[in-house]
Amino acid sequence: MILQTLLPFILAGSLLAGTGARAAAPVVITHVADVTKTIATIRYSEAIRILLPAPADAPAGHEWQIISNDSRILRLTRSPRPATAAENAAVSDQATPPAPGSVWATTFLALRPGRSVVRFAFVRPANQGVETTLETREINVHVR
Repeated sequence: MILQTLLPFILAGSLLAGTGARAAAPVVITHVADVTKTIATIRYSEAIRILLPAPADAPAGHEWQIISNDSRILRLTRSPRPATAAENAAVSDQATPPAPGSVWATTFLALRPGRSVVRFAFVRPANQGVETTLETREINVHVR
């Protein structure tokens, strides 16, 4: 008796699962952090790609590292790494794209409404000696 009542719901659920009904990929908002402090606003379940231009006189062997983030609000989905050619194009509004390795990209997914202060430091990796911060960035990300 209970099985007859639940059978339509079970069939509908299996039909949806079988047809590949999935959540859509999140919308990715690009934010260029070209000054020390910036603000970005995104919606819940959207992703934010943060582009970090390297200092003009940056020595070789330095990289952007995440110093702080509220992981309850933003989940890191891609660690800082040199940007691809397509990501570089988003930074430059000039005819010549930035040099390879001069822009870094990282991506976060918004988990719930709130605010996260994401801080970055442009440093020499710890395995190469003493860390020296050349530049910092702070992005106040507001999730609606």
